[in-house]
Amino acid sequence: MGQEQNESIKMPKKSKVNKLARMSDEERARYLQHRADLEEETRRRKRELVTRFIKNKLDKEETYARMNTAKINQEWRYILRRIKCKQMALDIQGMMMSFNFMVERKDRLLKALVKSLDDSDEQHRRAFQAHTENVSYFLSIGTQRLDKLQSEYEHQKNDLLENWERDEFDITDNQDRAEYKLLLINYIQESNFNAFKKQKEIERATAKNDARLEHEDEMRTLCKPKKLEIETYWSKLREVYTSYLEQHNPIMAYYQALREKDEFYQRDIARNDLRIRRETENLVMLQSAWLKTTGTMKNKLIRMWNKKEELAKKYWQMKRDNKSELTKDDQKLTVMVNSSQDAIKRLEEVKQKINKVIQLADICRKYENVGDNIVFYDSENDVDSLDYEHLNRAMIDECKEYDKMDKFLLKLNRAKVQTMCLKTEKGKLSKENIQLKHYIKKYLTELALREKDRPHSVKIASGVQKLDANGKTLNRPVTCIEGALCNAVMHEKRMKTYVKKNKEANIQAYPRIQCWMQPS
Repeated sequence: MGQEQNESIKMPKKSKVNKLARMSDEERARYLQHRADLEEETRRRKRELVTRFIKNKLDKEETYARMNTAKINQEWRYILRRIKCKQMALDIQGMMMSFNFMVERKDRLLKALVKSLDDSDEQHRRAFQAHTENVSYFLSIGTQRLDKLQSEYEHQKNDLLENWERDEFDITDNQDRAEYKLLLINYIQESNFNAFKKQKEIERATAKNDARLEHEDEMRTLCKPKKLEIETYWSKLREVYTSYLEQHNPIMAYYQALREKDEFYQRDIARNDLRIRRETENLVMLQSAWLKTTGTMKNKLIRMWNKKEELAKKYWQMKRDNKSELTKDDQKLTVMVNSSQDAIKRLEEVKQKINKVIQLADICRKYENVGDNIVFYDSENDVDSLDYEHLNRAMIDECKEYDKMDKFLLKLNRAKVQTMCLKTEKGKLSKENIQLKHYIKKYLTELALREKDRPHSVKIASGVQKLDANGKTLNRPVTCIEGALCNAVMHEKRMKTYVKKNKEANIQAYPRIQCWMQPS
């Protein structure tokens, strides 16, 4: 539209006037309709540009809102981490106290175990010494008794052996004599046999039988008393052996009992030795473990002592810092009291300004569009769809309060964008109005100079008036140029009255600070 106006300004005036004058009523109406369509198209394009600019601005505001929520969440996580660190520090202190208590308890337990082990070792040594003394006493008694029994047994055995040897010598002597006698008899018989062999061959068998029979009878007569003597000696020997067994059976039973006791005590001694060996190994292991624990405890005590010194230094440093902070806090408190009074005054002033802003908002709400309410309804739905499952009730309420602030800021930014768009549109329209004013002034001056070339609508006779069906007079149609001039004049009047009202109401516009919206 502005280009067409510029072209129309640059074009020669006479041709434009002649063109409108040469047009018929239908052509003029068609031309004016075409001009109106062009103006409507330019207005539509302006609206599209404004909506696109507002949409981009709203997208930026939404990104800033997301960034601010992310920062709030980050600060909230930082607060949670600090709380978690404090809890972990308290847990570590409790664990250190429990660890020190357990170490002291284990130390006392080890000392008690070592003491009981020493007592049990001493008791075992005493019991073992008493047992060895008893065993040695019983063994000495047994050895004495056994030596006595051995001597008696040797004496009786020697007596029996001497009697046996004597009897055996007698028996062998008699047997030798009998054998010698038999040899003599055999020799005599053989000599007699050899002598009478030739002479008494017929009586040989009878003589031989007689001699054999005589010999057998003699042998029987000789062996029978010897056998009787041997049987008597064997019976005596059995009686002696049985009497010996009967006499020594209780002694052997006592000896077996002592031997079993000795074996039992030997097994007990071996078992005690094994137990002592195991206990000594356990003692060595416990001593090594005790040495290790004492070494570790010494190192830990050294570390804890160093840590205690560091903590003491930190404590005194913190105490000094606390004193300095207390002095600073006192100073800050005084400053805060003074600043609070100033803040109260400032807040009262702000309250008055807010009341004025509320009045202004009530006035501005009348000029809001339907699209603004739709956008804010969508933003409320987006806020309601947020996920608060990881927060408690207090934080949810706080976040909802901040969401209200975001909606207020979004509304404020939207209003600011609209004002910026309206200002730009105002600037463009003011430029167009200035151009139209200049064009109309030139055109009217030219028309005043050339009365012949006035528009056809102006040339209508005033005396001839048209009437409608009801009898009312019909005014002549208003041209586009006259309507634009009327709108420009009325707009200037409205702006002057608006500025005058603002001055009377003492309404001032403060610049918005968007430092919190800037990305870090």
